[in-house]
Amino acid sequence: MIFKNIHLPSALSLVALSFVLNSCSDSEVNASDIPEITQAIYVVPESYTHEPYKKYATAENFYVNYKEKIRIWGIYAINGTEIPTEKSTEYYLTHKWNIDGEETSGSYVFCSFDKAGIHKVTFETVDHLGDTIVSHANIYVNTPTSVSLQSPADGYNQIDGKSEDGVELSWKISGIDPWETSTCVLFASHNNYDVWTSPQGETDCNESVLFIGDFDLKKDKDNKEIDHKTDNSTMYWGIRATIQNELGHIEYAYSEIFKFSTKLKNDGSAIIEIPISCMYNQFPEKSKLSGAFISSVGDTLASFSGKKGNTVIRETLAAQSNVKIVVCDNGRTEFGCDSTTVDLAPSTKNIADTLYLLDKVQPNMVPYATEISTDDPIKFFVLDNGSGVNVSKNVAIMNKDTLKTKFEDNILSIPNTCKKECKLYISAEDYARNKAPEVYWKIEVNKKETSIKGPFAVTEGSSNEL
Repeated sequence: MIFKNIHLPSALSLVALSFVLNSCSDSEVNASDIPEITQAIYVVPESYTHEPYKKYATAENFYVNYKEKIRIWGIYAINGTEIPTEKSTEYYLTHKWNIDGEETSGSYVFCSFDKAGIHKVTFETVDHLGDTIVSHANIYVNTPTSVSLQSPADGYNQIDGKSEDGVELSWKISGIDPWETSTCVLFASHNNYDVWTSPQGETDCNESVLFIGDFDLKKDKDNKEIDHKTDNSTMYWGIRATIQNELGHIEYAYSEIFKFSTKLKNDGSAIIEIPISCMYNQFPEKSKLSGAFISSVGDTLASFSGKKGNTVIRETLAAQSNVKIVVCDNGRTEFGCDSTTVDLAPSTKNIADTLYLLDKVQPNMVPYATEISTDDPIKFFVLDNGSGVNVSKNVAIMNKDTLKTKFEDNILSIPNTCKKECKLYISAEDYARNKAPEVYWKIEVNKKETSIKGPFAVTEGSSNEL
């Protein structure tokens, strides 16, 4: 950066200079008696509050990340020694910033750039003699770097595990700016948890690689021999890009972890595995899953029944397209049914996306009895044949008082605190966050007998009375 050096007297120097000129006409004033002022631009993190020259260096070019919050700071030096910002005001009349054509004032400005590229910064100062000091800087804002998959498709399962031709892996890297260079490293492992500790070699980021090897595992994680007629092997891989700018600063960009699988060594049939999850099911052992695999023309290829919730259904079928899998929960009926469709290529093992069965039914609530002894608690059946009643969400309010409740064997017990006529509001919710209908009940006490009437709809006006 080029600084304009100006001989600028301080307030005391101006007084001394005036005295010399007025009283000693034959004296000479040396340039060395007048302090020399320079200025510089610093770019620091927004949160940095100390004087920037104590930790950072000035430069003509700064490199920051997209939307990174920074502080652009103008610093003055007298005779080559930086001075604190709060003590610099006596050395100038005005100063201003121009950032990408927009002007602002202040010793520093806060900003972040939501547009990648080169941003121009000018810091302009007018001193007490009317001279102008101008400093320039460029802020290089990095484009966010990303690595996306091109081929093979994630989850591709038709790789020959013994082929000498290998498999071509290709990806696309975006966000490399003109002032940056990049190199890529391929990582791969049969264990998806070990991918980023298993480098396979460095390559050009803009070129694909031919990955050659024996992709069929010999033994599983339990050291048992793998039968490749019924089980394939999966390779997990990813790309790490190393990006370096002109100052040598380095950042890394990682792809997602992708995978491909080998073909089965069988007669051409396909294996399908489909994970099934009954969402928020507190009682998976009470589920009774049943379903079928149906061909594209409506024929039942296979069926199953009596499976517990949160399981994996596995079936071997002839290779074909548009196989529909239908699953229902006949035990916890509120989970209902759902389905998905898959294509089965020859000699492949296919793991479908998890099929989620959802409980969308509200809990149901009815009085255990409508006539009770006044000394007995008020009881309600709260029934839910899905995810189950969430006991922590049971609330009973009578005449604006919240009552302590007890829930056991689907029965909610509430102390009878009513003296004559009361409104009882009960809220209940299941683990799938379905709420019971918003209603209230009329409690009428006649000496030793209490009656429960309702339910009655809670209107906007009546809800304030509860």
